[in-house]
Order: sequence, then structure tokens, then C-alpha cells
Amino acid sequence: KLNNMKKLLLLFIIIAFIGCETKTVEVPVKGGEIMLGKNKGSKFYIAPDDNVDVVKNLLKSWNNMDADGMFEVLEDTITWWVATEKKPIKADKEFIKEYLKSYDSISQVVQGYIPHQWEGQQHVVVSVASREKKYKKDGTFEDDRLFERFFVRDGKIFQVQAWSADWYTND
Repeated sequence: KLNNMKKLLLLFIIIAFIGCETKTVEVPVKGGEIMLGKNKGSKFYIAPDDNVDVVKNLLKSWNNMDADGMFEVLEDTITWWVATEKKPIKADKEFIKEYLKSYDSISQVVQGYIPHQWEGQQHVVVSVASREKKYKKDGTFEDDRLFERFFVRDGKIFQVQAWSADWYTND
């Protein structure tokens, strides 16, 4: 009987271990603070990396000057806040194709991608710091340090905001 009791006790222990399933609940870590606008006081948190892949695909097509490839990850018309303009541009595929015609080549090298959201936000923003070199067909050259925010909704970019900064040359 003692041997049967040991077997029964061992069986109960095994069942107890199998029945104790650990559940991991991911809670986003929030930080920072929005200081202006309707979301003032909201915190930021890191968003999923699949949004980074959307922006990487866009920038690969941008560097290849491939408008068709760009619009695989862009909505039909985007709001484009160009760093040198005071008002946003509504850009569709024809606008982008025309824009690219003035360049021989574009090289945008990214330093990093940060996908983030703020509390209550439905879309994701991917913030990108980069250096962009553009060679125009007229022989001129553009060299920009950029900070951009790509707004992603359902796997498509619908808005781009860009800021540029002058290069410090120690002159």
C-alpha cells in the first residue's frame, strides 16, 4: 500500500506542475511626456518593430528612386512635411515620380529607427535620424542631416514630417 501511495502522490505532484502554467502579460513601459496639443500630458511607449520594416521598405525604394516600390508602403496620397517648406505637400505617385526626375541618385543612410506611440494613439510613428545625399541632374548636390517621423497605419505610411539641420563644419 505504501508503494501505491507513493505512486499516487507522485502522480498528483506531476499533475500539479503541469497544471501550473505561467502566463506572461506584456505591459508597455511608458515614459516621456507630450508637452503641446490635444495629447498634452500623454506618455510615449515603444511600438512593434513591423512598423520599422514598413519604413525600411520605403527608404530602400527611395534610395533606388522607385516610386512604384514606395507606394507599396505608402497610402495613395500622403501628407509630406518637407524640411525646407513651410506648408505640407499632398503627394501622390505622380508627384513623387516628377520629384525624382530631377535627381541622378539619392542615398539616405539611417542611424536608427524608433517605433513609438503615445497613450490613446491609433497609428504608430517611426522616428528616424539619417544623413541624406542627393545628386541633382543639374550638377548640384544636397547633403542633409534629417530627423523624420513616419506615420504608419495598417501597414501603410500616410504622413511624413521632416526636419533638417546644418552640418557643423568648425569654420
